[in-house]
Amino acid sequence: MTDEVEVAGPAVPEPEAARPAELEPASPEAPQPKAAQAVEPACASVAEEPAATAAASAKPTAAVEPAPAASAPEPPAAPVIRRQALALRSGVCDMRVGAGAVERIGQDLRVIVGKPKRAFVVFSSEVSPELVQTVERSLIDIGFAVTCHELAAGRACRNLVAASALYPELASAGITSEDALVAVGDADLISMLLFVASTWCGGCPLAAVPTAFDGIMDVSVTPRSLDCAGSQEALAARGNVRLMICDPTVVSAAAIDEATLMGHAISVAGAVTAGKTSFSDLALRADALLAGDDEAFTSSVMELTKARCRIASSSAVAIRQGVVYGADIARGLKACLREAGAADITDARLLAEGMRISARLAAAHQGPETELVDFVFAQDALLEKFGLAEVPCELEAARLLEAIRSEMLCRQNRFMLALPLDYGRVRLTPLEDDVLVAHLGAWCKMRRRLKRRLEREAAKQ
Repeated sequence: MTDEVEVAGPAVPEPEAARPAELEPASPEAPQPKAAQAVEPACASVAEEPAATAAASAKPTAAVEPAPAASAPEPPAAPVIRRQALALRSGVCDMRVGAGAVERIGQDLRVIVGKPKRAFVVFSSEVSPELVQTVERSLIDIGFAVTCHELAAGRACRNLVAASALYPELASAGITSEDALVAVGDADLISMLLFVASTWCGGCPLAAVPTAFDGIMDVSVTPRSLDCAGSQEALAARGNVRLMICDPTVVSAAAIDEATLMGHAISVAGAVTAGKTSFSDLALRADALLAGDDEAFTSSVMELTKARCRIASSSAVAIRQGVVYGADIARGLKACLREAGAADITDARLLAEGMRISARLAAAHQGPETELVDFVFAQDALLEKFGLAEVPCELEAARLLEAIRSEMLCRQNRFMLALPLDYGRVRLTPLEDDVLVAHLGAWCKMRRRLKRRLEREAAKQ
């Protein structure tokens, strides 16, 4: 915080001539004439009166105090950059949240690596040249020898082929385990570079500058896995981002794009797994977050990443399972929609639909509990507010159940869904097939009606 400085005017001593004189009675032979009270400057001397009034004392004069000097304008307050450490199972992620944080990446990275020597910066093709220059200049000023490398943005870079192509580049730049890798881009680029950093020379530190909201909310705690050999999201390395730069001048939670919607979906899922207080705080902060308020951005990022970190790093296996809330059903939905020719539905909306289905299955499993039913509608309202609308489609319940089971059995040997049994209590729960088919059938029926209604409205236009 900048200290407030008040500049006072110089002290002016009161001159003796300005002091009021004592009044004497006027002489009866020479009455004192009525005269207006004169106001003289403090530095002026009192003039002699005429002979007719010489016996009368001078009228008291009022001293005019000097006007106080104008105080100096208060300098603008320096931007506040908040710091938070996420203690994950694989290490500690040091977060910097605040406007201007990206300009200090060199100073913050030096704390992690010690003596700066080399830094390998990888940025996606969608990143602005100004941002890359800001990062590069900050690193060079601290003493890093910087090498920059550009890659494609999005899912195209999150695979083993793209990761393998970086290893010769690192060797050519002379990067060792004591040097740093810096990722500037979206969540997919950061996840891929984290895999590379965790496997190169036994592991080297990675700093990340996310340019999308999901890169902050998701990758800081749960990095995404890589695709390989026809298997999606099959490879994951044990590691974490060492330095996460969250600058609201670079990332906006008010944008309307796929990455921002995914960040909001992950925020809702994290709030549900964290507890009722986190969910209520997110609901109260939603309007300010969508309006682009920096304080709401900072509070949401710090609170929800900390809550998700607490879930992901818990020593209890049952609690750690909450990080997959809605994800397994979303993968099954994506496989079915791809078969139906509706592959343009975004992953963010599919994750939101996975949470909606999971909440309804939890309400059916728990029985007629009014609080859980209220939670279902509260979650629906919050997802709708963040722009995560329902997905219109025509699917069969039996095929959807088969796709969900197939996706889950590719990653584990048991079929149990992560259900929100209460705020802050998301657990893997076994369900009977008839219960699943009944509720998935109801969901498919509602989405079929939604699709036909939208088609009728489009035909009228």
